Amino acid sequence: MIRNNIIVATAIGLFATSSVQAYTDAELTSQLERLMSMWPGEYDNNEQIVRQSGGGLSEPVYTPHFRIHSHFMAVELPALGKHVLYIEEYKNNDPKELYRIRLLALVVSPADNGITGTLHSFEDQDALVGAHSNPALLTERVVAETRKFSKNCELVIHYENGQFIGGMQPKRCRISTREGSAEKDGYFDYKFVIGPDGYWFHDAIRRLSDDSMTWRLAGDSDDFFMLDRARWFACDVNFNAQGDMTATERLGTVELHDQGGVTAVNYPGRPNLSLVLHNREFQPGSADRFRILRLHENDNPVPLAYGYSIVPTERFGFNLGWFYTLCRPK
Repeated sequence: MIRNNIIVATAIGLFATSSVQAYTDAELTSQLERLMSMWPGEYDNNEQIVRQSGGGLSEPVYTPHFRIHSHFMAVELPALGKHVLYIEEYKNNDPKELYRIRLLALVVSPADNGITGTLHSFEDQDALVGAHSNPALLTERVVAETRKFSKNCELVIHYENGQFIGGMQPKRCRISTREGSAEKDGYFDYKFVIGPDGYWFHDAIRRLSDDSMTWRLAGDSDDFFMLDRARWFACDVNFNAQGDMTATERLGTVELHDQGGVTAVNYPGRPNLSLVLHNREFQPGSADRFRILRLHENDNPVPLAYGYSIVPTERFGFNLGWFYTLCRPK
């Protein structure tokens, strides 16, 4: 799991590559293909928010880490290259609270013994909201108007121990910031780890003179944003208002992902019901993770009921008599 390796990754340093063997062009090409098969998907740090909010039975706290949901989608944009990712991220479980939208063009780089990525931003990124599910929004005109980041801001990515470790090279991507009446030179410090089950990243600005941080994405915290891969499930819902489980009727099917996904349930006479699905580690570092399905009413953080199973169980649910649900992979 990515949690077991990221401490090693950050300790050795993202660009301390002396311990990494020299790869041939063919090996680097194979690594890029693996990266393109591993990285696309949805990620969410809901469990990080649960942990910093007291365990999940209280109102969520969005400091120092806010909740972020990330979409990474491989797209066909030959003008930018053969391997391109569309990135769309939003905050606090609200697609309208946009965090950033980017394109990332990836190529092998023998000179770096790894993979490099060039970022592109959009003139009007608000017009692209939802493109992760509607790629038609990425028209040739929109792509032609993107702003290519400086070569000094390229991402350099290396493959190590079954995961990819990357980021901007230290002190390369420069920025000038004002501190009081003085203007200071700084640089962006963005780094990340991508594994089979997660995507972690750290984002900050540091002074060029002494590497001290002048800004960090997570407020006073220097920790990584820890996003787990989100997987979607479809849940069949049956009901019987009198609680007779021998006479339940089909209500319909709802869909939600397992990293804090939420969906409303159109239950007769009870319009404010919702299902929430998330994964938990009850003991930090434990190999056991539990998939928890909750039934809430009126946005109360304390559920009416819940059921749980050990990941990777793929069929789960609960039966309250008046409410019965069974979930399976979408």
